[in-house]
Amino acid sequence: KKMEAVKKCQRAGCRKEYKESENINTSCKFHNGKPMFHDVKKGWTCCNQVAYEWDEFEKLEGCCVGKHSDEKQETEFFKSSTVSNAQKALDKANGAPIKDINEYNKIQAEKKQKEDEEKKKLGIVDEKKPVIKQGKFQCSHKGCGKLFLEEDNLEGCCKYHSGDALFHDVKKVWTCCPDKESWDWDEFMKIPTCCVGMHEKKYKQVLKLA
Repeated sequence: KKMEAVKKCQRAGCRKEYKESENINTSCKFHNGKPMFHDVKKGWTCCNQVAYEWDEFEKLEGCCVGKHSDEKQETEFFKSSTVSNAQKALDKANGAPIKDINEYNKIQAEKKQKEDEEKKKLGIVDEKKPVIKQGKFQCSHKGCGKLFLEEDNLEGCCKYHSGDALFHDVKKVWTCCPDKESWDWDEFMKIPTCCVGMHEKKYKQVLKLA
């Protein structure tokens, strides 16, 4: 007897494996909207769920119910007027649109420096508390995010990306690996990390007046 093939659902928010013989109208929970990123907020245009952490965003339960589908879905990102206006202001200030990854990294570094200087002027200090889940620290490195114990944190145990995730239309890339572009979400998540080292603790940031 021929074994039935196991398929993988391509619907956003699902991505589960299934068999066609068991695929009914209530098998799949998925998002039918677009992923939306604004500052540190992450969510979907189809529902009111919001996440601040990447792993929490990936666990947001789908708001629609239907059958699984193995048809490839084009991922489009929501373009808000806020993001559009910010880009226009940036283009105006710099005289031209952002051309490449190096320019993006430079602008981000300058932005962070300016924010730090503003905080210092206002007498604001950052108080950081480590994020603890299941009695373990969480790694802050992008592309890792694993839970770990202090005694297990050895050199070489962490594989991560040193840059940021950058999304432009349907193209996805890590700023530290500009030559590895992806248009599919699953492919993007599988892009090999480029750095090896020890885990870094993730901290919650609390702003306080000095």
